[in-house]
Amino acid sequence: MPIQTENWTYAEFHAFVMLYAANTDGRITRAEENLIAPSLTSEEYARIKSIFMGCDDASALDIILSYKDQYFATQADKDKILEDMMDIYKTNPAVGQVEREMLHLFERML
Repeated sequence: MPIQTENWTYAEFHAFVMLYAANTDGRITRAEENLIAPSLTSEEYARIKSIFMGCDDASALDIILSYKDQYFATQADKDKILEDMMDIYKTNPAVGQVEREMLHLFERML
């Protein structure tokens, strides 16, 4: 059965991107989830997280980029998602080179 990633609301899409950011270091912490989960119902969050965990990096990036025109249409949209990613990274007191590079990659992709 194909994974349903079309027609996501902004909240679903945003949670997926934030999970991608949270997983930059290979794990998603409780503090990171506490920032991500409240925007969705527990069922929606569980579904989005399950989809995310079932993706490799290339598939996850393909999903994110498929929403580029819809949710990254303006510079303000781009700035908001990058700011939210930085909030995820700030849950770890030692934001490292990998996280900075991930932000740079997203800046270039968007």
